[in-house]
Amino acid sequence: MVLAIPDTSENDVLASAGEKLGIKVHRGSEDDVLGRIIGAGRSVSAGVIYRVTSDNPLISNQVVRNTWEGFINGEWDYAVMENTPLGTTAEIVTMDTLERVEQDTIDSQHREHPTLFMYENSNLFRMNLMSPPDEWNHIDWRFTVDTEKDLALAKKIFGQLGPDADLDEIVPFLSANPEVPGINADVEQQNWTSLKEKKDEISRTSV
Repeated sequence: MVLAIPDTSENDVLASAGEKLGIKVHRGSEDDVLGRIIGAGRSVSAGVIYRVTSDNPLISNQVVRNTWEGFINGEWDYAVMENTPLGTTAEIVTMDTLERVEQDTIDSQHREHPTLFMYENSNLFRMNLMSPPDEWNHIDWRFTVDTEKDLALAKKIFGQLGPDADLDEIVPFLSANPEVPGINADVEQQNWTSLKEKKDEISRTSV
């Protein structure tokens, strides 16, 4: 596990926390997320990277396991499970793929959003965009934490189900209590619409 965080002073507290927990810390440019992830991977000689973003405290172990099974069941450059609640997935990507992206683009948006270039040039990459089981298909639910409302929802789930709750527990709880996912239903994810359109297009044309 590598904590890949910006090298700005306000992130020093995260570096200290990671070191106290015994987690390897790699620091890099705040805006060049692609370079930071590649640097983190190189620091541990990684061949494959699970990318988990720090504003997603409800990453699902079940989704991660299923995504890994889909990734190894073929020669993929990239794999992700689509249409689970926003903030529950982990992307799996090979280091070779990230290094190809690094060589092929200098666009600042591609540096900030490391997989965007892959979606925009999906014909160049072997991308496994996986469908979830029907019961996990809740793209309208938002578990990522960017706002106070997002935090309130996460606290509600953790308070009711505990820190180790997974989708098979969370989905029935939220389905029975629709006011809970309603806490942050009006929060719109930045940059989501255009990326979602690209993902949908790839899903329609992939084999």
